[in-house]
Formats: sequence, C-alpha cells, structure tokens
Amino acid sequence: MTSPEPINGEHPIAHHLIRSARIVADDGEESVAATVYCPLQERSTTVAECESCRRFHALHFDATARTTSVVCHAGPATPGEERADPLHGVGGPLDPETPIADIMTRDVLCVRPEVTVDELAALLVGHEISGVPVVDAEGRPVGMVSRADVLRAAQERGDTEESQRVTLQPDDIAPLDIEQGFHVYEPIKTTARDIMTPVVLQVHESASIRQAASLMAYEGVHRLAVTSDDGKVVGILSSLDVLRWFGRSCGYLIPVPARKRS
Repeated sequence: MTSPEPINGEHPIAHHLIRSARIVADDGEESVAATVYCPLQERSTTVAECESCRRFHALHFDATARTTSVVCHAGPATPGEERADPLHGVGGPLDPETPIADIMTRDVLCVRPEVTVDELAALLVGHEISGVPVVDAEGRPVGMVSRADVLRAAQERGDTEESQRVTLQPDDIAPLDIEQGFHVYEPIKTTARDIMTPVVLQVHESASIRQAASLMAYEGVHRLAVTSDDGKVVGILSSLDVLRWFGRSCGYLIPVPARKRS
C-alpha cells in the first residue's frame, strides 16, 4: 500500500471491512478467499498485504455486527472506503455516487460449475439466498444461478430424468445379481453449468450505486457480481441492497440483517 503524507502529523483511524468469498466444489468442500478494499490503491488486497503495510494498526472484530475489519492509519475518506457501521448514512444526503463497496453483500457464497442442482437447492435454502455466482477454479465468474433456474430445472426433470448407460465389468455384475444381456442405467446429474445464465453481468468494486442500479434496471436483473481488478468475485450487489440504501438515506432505520438475502 502506498502511504499519503500525514495530516498534522497523524493519520485518522479508518476501518475497512474484510470480505470473504466461499466457493463450494462438487464434493462439498469449501475454500475461502478473504480480501479487503484499499481506498488508496482503489483495489482489493489480501489481509496479509494489509498487515505488512506500515499504516496497518490492528484487526477489529465487531461482536454486534459480526464483522472483522482492518484498522489502519488512513488519510481522509476517499471514494470506495468501506464503513464498519451498518447504520452509517441514515438520514444523510442521497448520494448516487456512493461506492457499491459500502452496501454490497461482502460474504459471498459461490459454486463451481460441477455442483449438482440438488446441492444448489440445499445451499439456497440453507443460506436463505436467491442466487449464487458460478465461478471457475480461479474464482472468476462464469455464470449466475438463481432460485428460479433451480426450480425450472426440477420441474423439467420431473419423473423423466435423463439417464445414461453404464458399462459394468464382470466383477461388478455378481453383487448386483444381474443376468447377462441386461444393462444398468443411472440418472444424468444436472449441474450448475447446465442451468446457469452464462452471460455474467458484473461491476468493478469501485463502481457507484448509480452505475450499478442503472445496469440492473437496463438488463432487468436482480443481482450483479462485484469483481476486483483480477476479475475475481469479491461481493454481490442485489436490488434489495440498493433499496436498503435508499430507505436508510431517506431517514428510515433499516439495519443490515445478520444474514443478508440477495
């Protein structure tokens, strides 16, 4: 991180929320990538990079909001700086240039293309969300799956799920008590790759609410993948996030729920 000249010999203390992207593979295993947005570099960095910066002060855990922040000696607030207070801006000016980093969902659940529809359904219900990004091995978005996609796939599958012929070896036949001349078929599993929307609408983490809201309205979608400079998913912005921001800016007390639904 580059460091600006201090003001009056000191830098004010700033909190930058740590974001996490959890990627679920087809075997159910999860990997987690934690990043934090640096307003001076205007890009995401790893927590390790922040800790090696001379401006780094500490890591702070907010038990009420259940968030962890990097605390550093920052310069004046700049566009893209994240705020740890979930009620920040209540009744404040309605600024459409507010960075989406302030309101997006920071703890993101992603899936690999090989995850099955049944596993997807369980994840959506278990995490109370309405859609997830589909990412490649590098964490870059390749598609988006919504609850409607999962329901549509289940309806189309019905009782006529496709199956494929399985060739058994002689040693496999005996335990199954299958006579010669018969064949075994097993259902073809429908995966996220089969049902996802392959065109990913995404915005850079430094984009404004004005830009993101305009894109969602123009394209008729309810969520956007938020990506960093290297194209990896670092957040999700939903239409509900924008509505919460609008309501809070108009003076209504709308706390961020413990588990944000997108």
